[in-house]
Amino acid sequence: MIRIGQATDDDWPAILDAHRRAFGRDEEAGMADAVRSSDGFVPELSLVALSDEATSRCQTQGHVLTSLVGLEGSERRLLQLGPIAVLPELQGRGIGSALVRASLDAVRALGEPLLLIEGDPKYYSRFGFVRADELGLAFA
Repeated sequence: MIRIGQATDDDWPAILDAHRRAFGRDEEAGMADAVRSSDGFVPELSLVALSDEATSRCQTQGHVLTSLVGLEGSERRLLQLGPIAVLPELQGRGIGSALVRASLDAVRALGEPLLLIEGDPKYYSRFGFVRADELGLAFA
């Protein structure tokens, strides 16, 4: 069983490690850290996956971040999902899917009408995401 919870300050070393290990590089960890220190950070939308046996937050298995992003030429900000990471040795076990579903539930609970994602349409379509151009939206 996977438990999803809101990330705490104490979780961040393990979160950054998960992003580094999941992608084998520092870019996504840097992106997560930059979002965390920005005005777009929404603490209740920073979620961690913990094993059912976890006795402490140091056993973080994955992380997803949803934050506010600006639209060029507009004061309106929208929510964007990502980055998302799962420890490499635990990928393919449904942890990423559980994080995406929990993010969608949290965004709905906030009453947000739209959630952006940049990623593989084949993967994210199973969660109800559709390509922006299919809706007549274009992003530069």
